[in-house]
Amino acid sequence: EGLKENARRINHHGRRADSIVRSMMEHARGGSGERQPVAVNALVEEYVNLAFHGMRAQNIDFNVTIEREYEEQGTTVEVEPQEIGRVLINLLNNAFYAVEEKWQRLNGAYEPTVAVSTCCQNGIVEIRVRDNGAGMPEEVKRKIFEPFFTTKPMGKGTGLGLSLSYDIVTLGHGGSIAVDTEQGAYTEFLIRLPAQIALP
Repeated sequence: EGLKENARRINHHGRRADSIVRSMMEHARGGSGERQPVAVNALVEEYVNLAFHGMRAQNIDFNVTIEREYEEQGTTVEVEPQEIGRVLINLLNNAFYAVEEKWQRLNGAYEPTVAVSTCCQNGIVEIRVRDNGAGMPEEVKRKIFEPFFTTKPMGKGTGLGLSLSYDIVTLGHGGSIAVDTEQGAYTEFLIRLPAQIALP
């Protein structure tokens, strides 16, 4: 029985590792440039896992509570998956960086949390990425989508991630991206994209 259980676990984790590696290869290779219908929840979950394991690969001690709240109805959105994946990776990496930095500053006396949610309202898909990191002041918030603007230390960021994300969402997909933040408390990014509802 023990051997069977171990074999089952090895199979489960092997499939999970295989999925992560495939996602990383797809992300590195880039997309075909063609839009296709994609299940929103599956797309978001794929990149949540990819970003988390990428962060853990850089810092084995990094840990975070990831709160997921995905809409139950089967919503699809017509996008170029790798492009929206790049946006999600960027937002999630920023969120993980923010909570890790706060965790180190407070010597672990704080629980790093990143919340990811999806919903569909009036034909619009909303994807939210929220962290309970340090937040940002109003003057930073105003510049956050400008090219080459970064809040990270030298060598940690290029200042291109959010400006490229903005272009991908707005110019590439006809959607919108916005940020809400409170200094010392949280940062939340909201992506809105035109949706397609999967019929039952």
